[in-house]
Amino acid sequence: MHGFNRPLGPIGSNVVAPIQTTSSGMLVTANKLVPGQEAIDFKGYFKVESFPHNSVIYRPGDTTDRVYLLKTGRVRLMRLGKNSSRSVVSILRPGDLFGELFRPEGTPVEEMAIASGEAEVWSIEGRDFRAQLEARPALAVDVVRAYAERVRALRKRVLGLTFKEVPARLADTLLTLAEAHGERCPHGGETDLRGITQQDLADLVGASRSFVSTLINEMKRDGVLGNVGRILCIRDQKALRKIASKEK
Repeated sequence: MHGFNRPLGPIGSNVVAPIQTTSSGMLVTANKLVPGQEAIDFKGYFKVESFPHNSVIYRPGDTTDRVYLLKTGRVRLMRLGKNSSRSVVSILRPGDLFGELFRPEGTPVEEMAIASGEAEVWSIEGRDFRAQLEARPALAVDVVRAYAERVRALRKRVLGLTFKEVPARLADTLLTLAEAHGERCPHGGETDLRGITQQDLADLVGASRSFVSTLINEMKRDGVLGNVGRILCIRDQKALRKIASKEK
């Protein structure tokens, strides 16, 4: 299913259905809502903030105990290396939960969260959110399920780094991003990836930007990818899946 057909995440209004979420660090496709599930009015619990493009939501070393939900826009989760270098580890979409929910009390945050474009973010004190989990077992089960999805996605990524060459990892990453962030292409392709940079792709697959750029150009020549201006377009998902399936 293309990303543009997916349901929105949990913050579509002031009433939040049991949370469908990714957690810090990985991309996870949200589960569809099941009719009849309990709806929870979280309006009174959340602090609502708007962050301009490239503004920092939190940074490594912060000790604030808050849980965040992305309502609109996009957020990049990043790790800092030596000499203040940055590497993208995840790109979040509306409806995603982030922040280190189960971080031991008093320990600092290890990642950085940065708005990509203007983003509206709702946050809640960790103790208030944990109280909701304790009071509502169905909500707790959904959060645990989301963390289990994170573990599966992380395992998939590690296995990709172990058993797949960069072209296969790139194809796999493009398919994952298409599911999470893709928009219908109006120019004859299948899916547009707006706002996804070659540096994002390089960080996510563990390769240099120049090598990823070379691979993208090869895929364009083969008709698998295309572009309109700076927008990368997937033209042949079937071919991408074939590339992604190859192992060393």
